Amino acid sequence: VAAGDGACFLERFDYVLKELPSAGVLFSEADREYIRGHETAFLEQMKEAVKRNGYITKHIGNVNEVAFDPKDENGDLVASGGDDGVIKLVNRQTGTTVWSVETKTKIKTLAFSRDGAMFAAGGEDGTVRVWTVTAGSRPVEKGTL
Repeated sequence: VAAGDGACFLERFDYVLKELPSAGVLFSEADREYIRGHETAFLEQMKEAVKRNGYITKHIGNVNEVAFDPKDENGDLVASGGDDGVIKLVNRQTGTTVWSVETKTKIKTLAFSRDGAMFAAGGEDGTVRVWTVTAGSRPVEKGTL
């Protein structure tokens, strides 16, 4: 899950920028300085967004499940879980983590209760973990099944 300034949707990035465009082959050498100016401005905007918002949240490995917090009327809060065994509640407008919980198994399924007071996650090990969720605080584990 990735989000940043002005983002209003989830995206998956499957590419790696190996070099900046200004270092590559251009149609005209006169364009190189123009492109460097845009690169510099872009990188500065990214640094400022990271300072302002924290960091851009991501998982290590695949994300297997996402669930939207039903208490959030705007749909900005989304929980995600994946192969890294971490469950995160992320504000997708800012890219910041509201809370995260580490488990010892790959997360295969997530769900909030209808009122958003409870949260459950199913792991690859067959265990279902349940937490109570209170606005503005980390979830409190209630038990496992």
